Amino acid sequence: MTSPFDSKNRVATLLDRLALRLLLLLLCVLFFYRLWRQSMLSLLAGAALFALVLLTLALFERRTLSLRDRLLRERIGGAIALDELLLMPAGRAGETVCALLSDVLGAQTLGGASMRYEGEVWLIRCAQCMQGSSASEGDVLAAHRARVEANADKCALVSTGGFSPAATRAAEWMDPPVRLISGRQLALMAGRLHPATDEEIAAHARRARVPFSFARIRALALSPTKQPRYLLCAFLLLLLYLACGSLLALLSCLMAFVLALLCRKENRRAFRL
Repeated sequence: MTSPFDSKNRVATLLDRLALRLLLLLLCVLFFYRLWRQSMLSLLAGAALFALVLLTLALFERRTLSLRDRLLRERIGGAIALDELLLMPAGRAGETVCALLSDVLGAQTLGGASMRYEGEVWLIRCAQCMQGSSASEGDVLAAHRARVEANADKCALVSTGGFSPAATRAAEWMDPPVRLISGRQLALMAGRLHPATDEEIAAHARRARVPFSFARIRALALSPTKQPRYLLCAFLLLLLYLACGSLLALLSCLMAFVLALLCRKENRRAFRL
């Protein structure tokens, strides 16, 4: 997220645009003046060429903005689809992904999480993983067992995140192999079919601008795994105080020790019902 100092204001942007257009007009006029050596004709021809170049740039800019708008809507639409899949029940998530793949591939849905594609019956499974996590080989084995139970020809495992190396090896080892579809591929397909609307883009932007809450900052700062680090910092700062006699080192040592005590208290508190 950029600050107001990272972007130019409207006056600076307007002056830059005006200077670039004046420079372009001067170059067009100089081009024809070098060819003809006549000031009036060079000015008229240069102005015509300048207008043509401006129209071309305007059309190119409009096309670029339209492309960027479409890509933004597809990206946000895919992210919203992944968030919705993550919170669905497992059976409903598989049915939703199956309907999505049927629309993309032109396959025939058979009800539930099954579809017929190129003369074969496919069973679709969905591994609901948090962002940044990966589906494991256990998910691949569960998908393979579900295919055998459903008497389907092939199986596809869709993950809202990624796949671990063990899961990829397990999918290749199965007979027939399990087709793996990552969350990134799923988001691209969902975004192309259901691009985000203006209201969804505005809601997504409001959620992205929400700062860290106090509870989240406290959970990150007082995580039980950070208690040894705070104790180590307190010990090192104590050695620095004994060696140099710095009051700042002593105060920092006490602060690190207090944070370690708070981590211990938070760890005990986390296991209460």
